[in-house]
Amino acid sequence: MLSVPIRGPRRAQPVFWWWLAAAYALWELVLPLLDPPRRIVCAGMPTVHRVGPARRAAADVAEVIGDAVYLAGPFLLAAIAVFVARHDGARVPLRVAALGFGLLALPEVLVVVEELLAPPAEPPPGCLPEPTPAAFRILSITLSWVVSPLTLVLPAGAAGTRIRPDRGSVVRLVAAAVAVVLLVPAVRVLPEWLAGPPLADDGTPRYAVLGNGMPETVDLVTGRIADEYLPYLGKRVAQVQAVAATRQPGEYVASVRLARGPDEWSPRGHVSRLHRLTVDADGKAKLGESLTGRLTGIVDRLAVSREGRVAYARRTEGRDRQEQSYAGVLGPRREWPAKTYGLYWRDAHTLALPDDLHVTPLTPGSATGPFEWWEAGIDVRLPPSDPRSTAARVPAPREDGAHTLPLPLPDGRTLRVRHGSYEQRSQLLLYEGDRTVATVLTLDCGDIVSLAVEPSGRHVLIGKDNENDQVAGHNPCGGRDYELLRVSLAAGFRQEVVWRGDSSVHGLTW
Repeated sequence: MLSVPIRGPRRAQPVFWWWLAAAYALWELVLPLLDPPRRIVCAGMPTVHRVGPARRAAADVAEVIGDAVYLAGPFLLAAIAVFVARHDGARVPLRVAALGFGLLALPEVLVVVEELLAPPAEPPPGCLPEPTPAAFRILSITLSWVVSPLTLVLPAGAAGTRIRPDRGSVVRLVAAAVAVVLLVPAVRVLPEWLAGPPLADDGTPRYAVLGNGMPETVDLVTGRIADEYLPYLGKRVAQVQAVAATRQPGEYVASVRLARGPDEWSPRGHVSRLHRLTVDADGKAKLGESLTGRLTGIVDRLAVSREGRVAYARRTEGRDRQEQSYAGVLGPRREWPAKTYGLYWRDAHTLALPDDLHVTPLTPGSATGPFEWWEAGIDVRLPPSDPRSTAARVPAPREDGAHTLPLPLPDGRTLRVRHGSYEQRSQLLLYEGDRTVATVLTLDCGDIVSLAVEPSGRHVLIGKDNENDQVAGHNPCGGRDYELLRVSLAAGFRQEVVWRGDSSVHGLTW
């Protein structure tokens, strides 16, 4: 026991607790020197939260004050212990105990204030240990607080006043502690609750997502990249192969894949999962819960019906190195062997495969027209074992030219792209069934490579690739490789360029 001058036997217990609190606080400073934290090196870039200069300055002030008080804590507590040992009086220890509690609590409070004002950069999840079970984490936090200086100061102050707290005081103290524990996480998530959905002033989604390995969110209001998200599964970097929007603003379904084993050069050397992906009001993307288990191969196409059902295209290879492709749905999960280089929901029960185009004569046995053009379809109400499930047909356009990227609209019409050539530029056409009703857009340069529509169907977003028009280093489209065009389908097909950049727009969703 430390030798400290004590006046009266009743002062031995509080002084002992004060010295123990001071020693424990000092131990927290010495421990990192004895067991330095291991350095973790990551390939991924941390997520930096952008805040204004005023908030950053206030956070810096809180950090400086908190660090100073924390470093001075052991010496201040030691001084308080000497003060208690040398002075008598029932009121002095109570005030001094409150001062000691405040000194130990102040750095903890300032840390929370600092993180609320300017959240620290978040390292990619793969740079951190695997998350511990919730029960173990709660137990660890509880034990650390039980033996912390904050807790030791309480019996020191109580012993110094020689007052035993009654049951009501204990209950109030526990209630206050529980309220603080619940208030801190609530304050952290409160800004997200108050922010609302990520919508623009006209009610359309403010952000578009480019799912090209590392998802990027494009702010359609400012015309800038709002976030670049590097996804991790466990401790490994994953690639987002495809993203599809749901009916809820800011909510998406993403296909995430990992390479594994010696066959990672082929589709069968990959495993995929479907996850929720969310984008908040600031454009920050975050990978959420898994919707499936491990899917062998690569899931490179996704489509979400207006009713919320998820469809996907998966391709892999068999042992004979022959590629195998499947069309699948969730809720419940089913898969059909099918050509799946593209798919979309024709209606709530029909999954259309636009790359599987068929031409049949309207008159049986006729070798000349007229012909019927149709795309293969899958009736998802029937199980894969039922041959009728793959007998569904969807009308296709009869015009000459390569028609790809069909995009159904809420009113039943369809947008399709007719790819251009040197003589004819790309066009975006509006169809009712298999009949053209309008030409929405004809490009002067570049090529349409992706389409996305917002939930109401009033506006369409067009991904435009300008690279193919480059001749001898000259780009006739204006110098940037990619553009996003926004076209109003309800106001005379009015169009505007909402973004230009060098990020590929092939994996566009809105």
